[in-house]
Amino acid sequence: MDELGSLKIGVFGSSAKDEVTALYTAAHRVGELIAQGGHRIITGACNGVPLVAVLGAKSKQGFSIGFTAATTCQAHETLMDTSPTYYDELVCIPEDYLYKESPVICKKYRNVSSVAACDAAIFISGRWGTLNEFSIAFDTGKVIGVLTGIGKFASQAEQLVTFFNKTSSAHIIYQSDPDVLLEEVVRIADERRQRS
Repeated sequence: MDELGSLKIGVFGSSAKDEVTALYTAAHRVGELIAQGGHRIITGACNGVPLVAVLGAKSKQGFSIGFTAATTCQAHETLMDTSPTYYDELVCIPEDYLYKESPVICKKYRNVSSVAACDAAIFISGRWGTLNEFSIAFDTGKVIGVLTGIGKFASQAEQLVTFFNKTSSAHIIYQSDPDVLLEEVVRIADERRQRS
């Protein structure tokens, strides 16, 4: 465990505001479970599934870290249409970043940074951006939890991992029950932390 005695668990999924209720229910539950376990939640500081997961964590007095694609808190509020107050810590794009004027590139910078900061990553459906975060988590050997049974992402991610057959130290758990998924992710991430 780190200095606060907790894992940093990323929650990734679609930032679209029109996702189905089942996704939001699952995301909220995952956020609650992260906080109840005394862990910190990390997201890409955007709307949709990530924001709902943060709200779940905050409902249980959890600590939230948001990685924004903006260079300041004020710019974040305008760019992402979410309040910086949702996050106990908001990590911005560095002011001296060469591509800070490109929102698309800043989102990918944010994706790499947020995944790198995690001890484990949980994926709750998603689209292209989530697939990017998933591939980063896989390439960097993270403990990965994929919530199945909702949306298309889980089956597509599993097919891609099988199709490309790339060696990785990542450990992937596919599970339809958020409680069981988080329990397994935490157990394996804890085991890894104790070995290192």
